[in-house]
Parts: sequence; C-alpha cells; structure tokens
Amino acid sequence: MGDFWQNYVPTLPLIRPDVWPQLEGRLTAAARRKPVGVLIPCLYSDFQAPAMAHILEVLAGIPYVKKVYISLDRADAAEFETAARTVADVLGSRGVVVWNDSPRLQAHIQAIEAVLPLGPRGKGRAVWTALGYALGEGQVAVLAFHDADVLTYDRAFLGRLLYPVVVLGFQFAKGFYVRYRDQLYGRVARLFYFPFVRALKQILGPLDFLEYMGDFRYPLAGEMATFTSILRDTPIPADWGIEVGLLAEAYRLLNVRNICQVEITDRYDHKHQTTGPPDFSGGLTRMVVDIARAFFVEVASRGVVLPADFFQTLRLTFIARAREYSTIYGAMSEWCDLTYNLHEERSMIELFGQCIDRAVQEFQGQPTGLPRLPTWHRLESALTGILDALVEAVQADLQTVGRG
Repeated sequence: MGDFWQNYVPTLPLIRPDVWPQLEGRLTAAARRKPVGVLIPCLYSDFQAPAMAHILEVLAGIPYVKKVYISLDRADAAEFETAARTVADVLGSRGVVVWNDSPRLQAHIQAIEAVLPLGPRGKGRAVWTALGYALGEGQVAVLAFHDADVLTYDRAFLGRLLYPVVVLGFQFAKGFYVRYRDQLYGRVARLFYFPFVRALKQILGPLDFLEYMGDFRYPLAGEMATFTSILRDTPIPADWGIEVGLLAEAYRLLNVRNICQVEITDRYDHKHQTTGPPDFSGGLTRMVVDIARAFFVEVASRGVVLPADFFQTLRLTFIARAREYSTIYGAMSEWCDLTYNLHEERSMIELFGQCIDRAVQEFQGQPTGLPRLPTWHRLESALTGILDALVEAVQADLQTVGRG
C-alpha cells in the first residue's frame, strides 16, 4: 500500500518490501539491547493445522527472538504433552508452552479469583496468563502478539511488526494488512467496525478517542508489539473485544505520537470464522456484540452520556453507512477482479444491526461491561509472589514432559 497518507495515528506503509533484509539486520542488532519475545494464544487444534507448524519453523530461524510463549487453552494432559514436545523439538529452550488447564496453574488462577474477578475464559485470558509468565520470567523487554492460524506468515511479517518498537522508538505498534483471496475478507472490519465508528462520530461529534479508533486501517488485527513494562500496567479484556480494548488502553496510557500502525504484509490469510449461532454466543456475531459493547463502555467512561434514543439512532445510522461501504466494496471487488455478492454483504450488515441491539441490551444490563483482567502490577501488590508462583507452575508442568 505505497502511499504517504497520514491522519491521526502515525502510519508506516509497506512502500519497499525489498529492503527488508537490511532492516532485519538493524532489528537484530537493536534486539541485543531490547530482548524480544513472541506470545501466541492457541488451541490444541491449531497444532493439527499447517499454519502453526509453519509459524514455529519460521520462528526457529529468526535469531533476534529470544523467547516464544505459546498459551495453550482448553487442552488435556496428553494434548499438552504433545504440544510441548512439538514446540521443544522445533524451538528448543526458546519455546515455552503455558498450559492454561494445568491443575498447578489453575490453583493460582483460583487464588487470584478469590481476590479479583477475572470474567469469562477466552482469548484475552489466554494472552493474560502467558503474559504473567513472561513478566515473571523477566527475559524479554519487548513482546509481540499474533494468532496461531496465520497462513501467510514469514520472517518479515513478524519483523515489520517489531521494528517500530525495537528500532524506531515507538512504544506500541499495531499491524495492518489487506485480507483477500478470490474475494474480500475481513467482514467484521469492513461491514461493521468502519461504518460503526463512522456512525458514532456522526452522532456524537468530534471526540479524539473516536478519531483515534477510526484511523486504524485494520483495527481488529491480532498483531501488535509493545514493551513489557507497559503491559505490566495494562488491563486486558477477557472477551472478543480484546483488540479494541488494547487499542483503547494504549490511548489511555500513551501519547498518540508514540503509537503507530505498520503494514506488515501485502496480503494476509488465516482460518475464517462462521457467523455463529442465533443466540450470539459464538462466531462473528459474538465478536461484533463484544466490540460494540466495548465501545459503549469506552465512550461512556470518557464522560459521554448515552441516552436511550441514541441507540436507536445509532442502529439506523450504522445501517445507512454500512450500505454505503458495501457499495464501495462492490466497486473495489470489480476493480480487482474479485468475486462479490451484494446480497450476502447486505444480509451480513442486517445481522450486524441485530448484534448492535444485543450489545445495547447487554450494556444497559451491565453498564460497566465485563470486568477487565487485573493488571499484573496490581496482582503483584494483592498477592505477593504471584509471578514467581506462576513461573514455578509452568516450569513444573514442562518438567513432566522432560523439559527443565
């Protein structure tokens, strides 16, 4: 995406992909002073897919990555042992599998829950738990996050995400890219997030926070990098609103000029989510509900009153803006010789409108939103030695599969 466009969030587009080898040399040198770790939340099923095997092989060949933390969720003992051996065979001592269902680890989680609520289990909890281990281990200064299902993963993908933080002096970097194959993907970003934020701006008027959130080119990307010192004080959302929540926390903690978005690849592909069941309990619809509710909480927490008639106006405005966007995406698809189905796109918009209604119900029932996972800084104060205990539990689990 070779352009110079800048608006609110500093943006680093991929103008010259060919210069990556020399940039990687600079990154490798800088990482000697700022050790780098990578955190990947996953399920055991990811270890049975080709994407994860490829990601591990790529990471094994990157010299500046000191540690790789795999947060394994909803796995039994046999599955943990298989995953741990797989990671050890490829990454050696650089790879650590944090088994979230470990009885040892769960004992500490229950101790934490006795003091502070953690909310539902999900991707956010998996990230948070492995983050606690990484902070307790204390071996990395910069941590990159990405998912386990990236089919287009390569050395430059990770390196471009890290470069702004490790080399250029930014404190937080968010990855962006375009998602397509034979058609445009990224339905939640294209048909919900962008028109939803635009509708909020249209109704509420100028708000720096919305200007910031609306300027990200792929705000729902799971790829980001920042310093562990910042993450120690960052409350992480437990639900599908994790990406929105982390962007909001970066806005709260940092100056926008120290936050950037960076184009990390010219095309991205991963496994695609289903729309989900009609009760909004999973899939894309659950994601949209959680994102909308997260926005309501964030906007209200900044002193904006959200009366009942606001929500009716929001739904109607969203539908109008989303239909405009779908027309543009139809033209874009024809321009790029991609398949496009107007009926399917408009049906998805109508479904997302129902998701807004559900998000309103949940927000009005619980205006503060689901509890954010407590910061590890706070937990260190509430439970002395909790990070050390977490490290000991993970290391004890790994020893059961022949690793110290």
